[in-house]
Parts: sequence; structure tokens; C-alpha cells
Amino acid sequence: MLNWIKFIVVFLLTLTTVITVIVLYNANQPISAAKKVAIEAALTSGQLTSAGSAEIFNGTTSFVTVYGKGEDGVEKAVFVGGNSEDGFPEVTMADGISADQAVENVKQELNVKTIHHVVLGMEEKGPVWEVTFQGDNGKLNYVYVFFEDGQWWKRILNL
Repeated sequence: MLNWIKFIVVFLLTLTTVITVIVLYNANQPISAAKKVAIEAALTSGQLTSAGSAEIFNGTTSFVTVYGKGEDGVEKAVFVGGNSEDGFPEVTMADGISADQAVENVKQELNVKTIHHVVLGMEEKGPVWEVTFQGDNGKLNYVYVFFEDGQWWKRILNL
């Protein structure tokens, strides 16, 4: 009887682990596919000659930000999404603040416990860094900082 109980417990743990892995793998597929398509679009458009990474930005309009190098070897970010007839919006990384500088700007004014992510995206006012963090009070906060000068655009605090 004890062997049956051990078998059932091991079987259920194994089944739970396998199902969890399958669900997590399948849940990540649309994100991976969107990033792959965006990287290919940025390379095909000629705006980038090599691509390093991609991030999804869900603001007013969803974009996939693709980081890479242009023909002249300059680091760029291309915002793939929407209409591509005239090319995708892009910024040269040297023309603005870095992700670390955006985080430091946020830390100067707000109490930050844990940074969740920092994503470069495009909004109606221009390129912005979205800094998502948990404050000292344990609540979720979103802060948008302009890419060009590090000024605040908007804050969504204490969610």
C-alpha cells in the first residue's frame, strides 16, 4: 500500500511539472514570434544591418523595439509596429539617455525598492523610457521618462 502512495505522489508531481513546463513554453510562443518578425522587418527595411535584441512596449500603441546597428555602425533602436510604408520610427542611442540614466532619474525623486523592467518605446510625444518598479510601500509604479533629455512625461503610481 505504501508503494502505491509513493507512486501516485511521484506521478502527480511529475505530471504537474510537465504540464507547467508545456503551458509556460506555449505562453511564450506569441512573444517570441512577434520579436522574431519585428527583427526581420527592421533588417528587411534597411534601417538596421544587424539586430541584437528586441523588447515589446505596450503603450498607447504597441511596438516592438529592436536594438541593433545601422549601416554606419551606429547603435539604433527601431520601433516596429503600425504602418511601415515610410519606414519605422527610429532613434540613435547616442542621442538620448541610457536605461540606467532613466532609472537614476526615477530614483532621485521616488523611493524605489525593486526595478521590474525598463523598456524604450514610442508614444505620441516621442520616444520614452518606461520604468516599472515596486516602491517602498510594495505597490507597482510606472514612470515614463523622455529619451532625449530624461525629463518626466507621466507617472502612474501606487497601483
